[in-house]
Amino acid sequence: MIAKLAKTCTLRISPDKLNFILCDKLANGGVSMWCELEQENFFNEYQMEGVSAENNEIYLELTSENLSRALKTAQNARALKIKLTNKHFPCLTVSVELLSMSSSSRIVTHDIPIKVIPRKLWKDLQEPVVPDPDVDLIFSSASQERYLDVHKSQEERNFMV
Repeated sequence: MIAKLAKTCTLRISPDKLNFILCDKLANGGVSMWCELEQENFFNEYQMEGVSAENNEIYLELTSENLSRALKTAQNARALKIKLTNKHFPCLTVSVELLSMSSSSRIVTHDIPIKVIPRKLWKDLQEPVVPDPDVDLIFSSASQERYLDVHKSQEERNFMV
């Protein structure tokens, strides 16, 4: 999905979360996005070490399509390993262990070129302050509700978006 929104994105790696960040110029019709993933929901084993104890984060810029392509091969994976490497240039190396028909496994490796973002630019990539919503919608499971019936009075129509 991110690959469809922007050519490049920022990946923020911290001890407990992964964040995908898009910060295109809004004045030029760009898109901004902040996506937060709890690492424990995706990885059985997770190790990371930032610059220092007080700056225990890593910020990387990468091409969204390259990451998307690498992760598509992992859909039926037995194991997935993502590492920061340096193979003549900084890379995010994605190794996917796939089962073959003969019940043996094979490893597919993708080296995604990245740019490590220096600490002085991290302040521009912080979580945005989002105002409290004016409306909260809570949906029950789709199997219980077949449709949502919304009735608007004439006064409400003037204020609903």
